[in-house]
Amino acid sequence: MNMKIRNRYGASVLCVAAMLGLFACEGTKEDRKDPTPGGGDGGKAPTPEVAKADQYAIDVLETYYLWNEEIERDLARLDPDTCRAPMEVVKSIRYHEGGKEVDRWTVLTDDLESFTNSVQGLGLTFGYDLQAGRIGNRDGEYFLVITYVSSGGPAQNAGLKRGDIIITLDGKAITMDNIYDAFNSRSIELGVTKPDGDHISDEVRSVRLNAVDMYEDPILVTKTFDVNGKKVGYLAYTGFDLNSSQSLPDVFRKFRTENVRELILDLRYNGGGYAFTENVLASMIAPQANVLAGDIFQTEVYNSILAEAWKKQGEDTNTYFSYVHELSSQKLRIDVSDANLGIDKLYVIVTGGTASASEGLIVGLKPYMEVALFGQQTYGKYCAGIMLGPDDFYNKKYDYSLIKDWGIYVMISKFADCNGRNDSIPDGIPVDVEVDDDPFDGCQLGDENETMLCAALQAAGKVYPQASLRTRAYSRSLRTTPLEHGAPRGILIKTDVPELR
Repeated sequence: MNMKIRNRYGASVLCVAAMLGLFACEGTKEDRKDPTPGGGDGGKAPTPEVAKADQYAIDVLETYYLWNEEIERDLARLDPDTCRAPMEVVKSIRYHEGGKEVDRWTVLTDDLESFTNSVQGLGLTFGYDLQAGRIGNRDGEYFLVITYVSSGGPAQNAGLKRGDIIITLDGKAITMDNIYDAFNSRSIELGVTKPDGDHISDEVRSVRLNAVDMYEDPILVTKTFDVNGKKVGYLAYTGFDLNSSQSLPDVFRKFRTENVRELILDLRYNGGGYAFTENVLASMIAPQANVLAGDIFQTEVYNSILAEAWKKQGEDTNTYFSYVHELSSQKLRIDVSDANLGIDKLYVIVTGGTASASEGLIVGLKPYMEVALFGQQTYGKYCAGIMLGPDDFYNKKYDYSLIKDWGIYVMISKFADCNGRNDSIPDGIPVDVEVDDDPFDGCQLGDENETMLCAALQAAGKVYPQASLRTRAYSRSLRTTPLEHGAPRGILIKTDVPELR
C-alpha cells in the first residue's frame, strides 16, 4: 500500500454525530448514480473511479477504523471488481452488535469539499436553523419552525426570529418532496406565520430570502444575569469551529471582568466541532487548580495499529487542561491564562441534538466540578473520527487523481474522562432536570423567561413570579424534530494522529 508518512498535525480529525430526526439528508452524487450495493445489473463492472474508491475505502478502514478487526471479513464487499456503490456498502458494514448499529457515523463521500465546508459552517446559507413538525390534520404535510437565526444573515435581515413558523415554500405546502428546499435553494419564498394558542395562525406573510456565502458564528448569545447578588454568565453556543476558538476567550475575559461566579452553557443545538476548540473552552471553565496542574481532560482508546504507532512514538493519547493551546497545522496559538473564570459550578442546557464535542466537554469536566444538566438526554456520540482525502492517505507516487474529490470520515477512537468513564455511552448523557425545548414560548434565546434558560436560572437561585412559570399549552401540541441537512452536524475535530510508516 502506498501510504503516506503522516505528520502528527497534518490531518483533521472529526467526531461527527448524525442528528436525530424524521428525515434523511439528500444523497451524494454516487447515491444518486447507483443505489445498489455490490454488482447487480447482470454483473456490470464498476467504473475506474468507483473501483479506486472501493480500494481507498478498504485501505482506510483496514488501517484507521476503531473496529477494523470486527469488520475484517465484511471488507470483501468492497471488492473493486464488483462493488459499484461503495458509499452504501461502507454504511452497511460499519460496526454492528447484533441488530444494534454501534457506529452510526463512518461515511464515504464523493464530494469532500462540500462536506468539509459544511463542517466549518461555510457556504451558501439563509442563516437560520429549523426544526420540522407534522401538521396534524393534513396527511403528509409539515411545518418548519425557526430555532435561531445567525447574526447578519438573510433570515435576520428579513426580520425572522426564533419561533416563526414556515408553512409554505415557494407557495407550496411543505412535504417530503420539497422540505430541503428550505436549506438547499439559492432563493426561496417562505410563507411565515406564528403560533395561535395550540394551533398555527391563518395569518401568513410572504418573505423572500436569497442565500449568501457566509460564515455562521456559533456564538449566538452572551449575557450576564444578577441572581441574588451573584453574577451568572450565559453563553448560547452552536458549534466548536476553529474561528470561535479565537473569539471565545474574549467572551470569557468579559465574563471574568463582570465577576461571573457560575455559568450557564447552552449547547442545545451544538452537535460538536473541533477537539482543539473543545479543549480551549474546557480550560476556561475548569477549576484554575486543575488547569494549572495540567490534569487529564480526556482519555482515548484506538485500534491496535494506531495504539502501537502511538506507543512507538512515545506519544501520550490523553488530552490535558492547559492555558496555552497550539494547533500548528492552522498556525493557531490561543492563550486563555487571563480567561479562566475560576468557577466550580456549571449548568448545561442540552437536547438530543447535543452531541460529540459537546458531550465530550461535559464528560471531561464532570470529575472536576459540579455539572448540572437541563433539558433532554444528549445524543450519544462517543467516538472520534478522522476525515481523510486520498492526498492525506496515499504517497504522491500513487495515482489517485480519479478519486481526488472523495473522502472518508472514519471512526478511530472512543473518548472518556480522566477515569476512563463516558456517560454518553451508549445512548447519551441523562439530564438532572427534564425540560422541553419550546421554540413556541414567545422568547428568544437569552431571554430569562425562555423555557430552558428559566429552568437553569431557577437552579442558580433566581426566583420567578408563579405566573411566568407556566408552560404554554401549544408546546405540547406543536411538536418538532431536528431536521438533518447537508453534512452531519456533530463534529469533534482532533489533530493528533500518529505517524504511520
